[in-house]
Amino acid sequence: MNQSYLKRLLPFLKPHRTKFVIAIVCMVLSGLLSGAFIFLFKQVLTPILDPDVPDRMEKLMLFMGIVLVWAVARAFIDFWRQYLVEEIWQRVLANLRERLFSHFMQLSMGFFEKQRTGELMSRLTNDLSALQGIMITAIVSIVRSPIEVVAMLSAMFYLNWKLTLWIAIILPPIAFLTQRAGQRIRRAVAEMQFQLGELTDFFQEKLAAMRLIQTFGTQAREMELFNTENEEAYRRSLKPVRIKSSLGPCIDFVAYMGVLLVLFVGVYSGTGPEALMAFLLAMHRAAMELKNIAGINNQLKSGEAAAARVFEMLDTEPDIADAPDAIDLQQRDVAGRMTFENVSFSYSTGPQVLHDISFEIAPGEVVALAGLSGSGKSTIAALVPRLYDPTSGSVQIDGLDLRRVSQQSLRAHLGTVPQDTVLFHGSVRDNIAYGRPEATDDQVREAARRANAEDFILQLPQGFDTPVGERGCRLSGGQRQRIAIARALLRDPKVLILDEATSSLDAESERLVQDALDTLMQGRTTLIIAHRFATIWRANKIIVLENGHIAEAGTHTELLEKKGLYNKLYQMQAEIGSDENGEQDKTPQLAIGSAA
Repeated sequence: MNQSYLKRLLPFLKPHRTKFVIAIVCMVLSGLLSGAFIFLFKQVLTPILDPDVPDRMEKLMLFMGIVLVWAVARAFIDFWRQYLVEEIWQRVLANLRERLFSHFMQLSMGFFEKQRTGELMSRLTNDLSALQGIMITAIVSIVRSPIEVVAMLSAMFYLNWKLTLWIAIILPPIAFLTQRAGQRIRRAVAEMQFQLGELTDFFQEKLAAMRLIQTFGTQAREMELFNTENEEAYRRSLKPVRIKSSLGPCIDFVAYMGVLLVLFVGVYSGTGPEALMAFLLAMHRAAMELKNIAGINNQLKSGEAAAARVFEMLDTEPDIADAPDAIDLQQRDVAGRMTFENVSFSYSTGPQVLHDISFEIAPGEVVALAGLSGSGKSTIAALVPRLYDPTSGSVQIDGLDLRRVSQQSLRAHLGTVPQDTVLFHGSVRDNIAYGRPEATDDQVREAARRANAEDFILQLPQGFDTPVGERGCRLSGGQRQRIAIARALLRDPKVLILDEATSSLDAESERLVQDALDTLMQGRTTLIIAHRFATIWRANKIIVLENGHIAEAGTHTELLEKKGLYNKLYQMQAEIGSDENGEQDKTPQLAIGSAA
């Protein structure tokens, strides 16, 4: 692995240095015990093989007893070196997962808009799994194998130094094969990890769209696409396997040639059979450990690609960060005045979305945003919780530029009901209390009642303890929306953002929820994005956006009298309402496109 990556893993190992030292001691003892066995074998072998030596069977029994003690000690030491290394590395991986997830939580929305969910999941799963299997084996062998090789070479020098020098002939070919294989494995594993990320992303996307796939009956086409991705992942996974599989036999072939060389030179030089047998045993053990060392190099090369992808994520800096002297709003009495001052904004990969936007929402005032799809309504709403920063100008709360305020304290004063309701896999109670986990059961129930959700919740199999399923799949769209409204009600924020807050409700539920929202908005700064006049017509001010500019602003009545864009949209929707209902509604829907 690249030295810089090894250094960056050291802080994760530091808290476990005592256990790591014990594991290293066990590795050293394991290697030394292997070398000791060769010396013991040579000392005992000669008298045991000589039939003229007295008490030969007694010496054999003594040798067998010593070997038994040696084997028990070796097994005990090997258990602890393996267990300690596994325990340490599992904790390191758990800490890496925690660090990655925590880092994801801090990254800005712009990052997630440029990344695919499956790719990020692959960093948390596939890459860390690759590190797990590779590094456990490597750490266990990286200390023990060199020690055992040195012990075996020492025994070989002790037995016959001339034969040991002949063995040096086979070392350069082994080193060359190992180095070449390591380079190729690194590239092959990087390609394999990339393709696994592609496959994970494919899984995530298709599982999330399963309702659409089955509705359209496109399972066969999706299977064809999956088979293409799966075959590519299979093909790329075989490349490092081929390299690793060919390296072992090549090293074995060179080692066997070394055995033939030792036999020839040993017999030719008149080396005794017992010394030659001990030498061959030591040589075999040394060859096995050299093979392990070659494998370690390949394992580290394999892990380098996975580690690079993990640290690439950890090195990503968030676009939105707190200033060093960020102000904590929790220490202040927040009134909730929101000010947009000459705000312009563009996404990193697109044209300018907002152009010189200026307006103010006084504490307790309700301001609504209207306009066609793509006019910038939701972009303005996203600037309030500082999901993005303006390209120019400033967004302020109580006169403080949001860039001077800590994100956590700012968002503690905000509540939102999004257009696309997000529920987590948990109970109804957990989802309502998501923004305020310390809330009591009575407070949760009161929020549900005010959101017109209590009745249907009590009819669920387990009431408030009923699991909602992944993304709320066990609830209807209207039920999910009302739970989101209850969540905002329970949070009791200073600033409220309603993005299509009543879009999924039937007429009766909408009326009841609108009453609850009217109560909620009293005394709170509220920014509304809506398609329905029923939601916005009573706002203190309506701002009409067109192509990122403020086209006009005023109350519902004032805007109708201006005969501008707002009046045009109103009349268009009124005509649609007349066509659908046979008569014009007093508060028709404002079908002006989805949020920008």
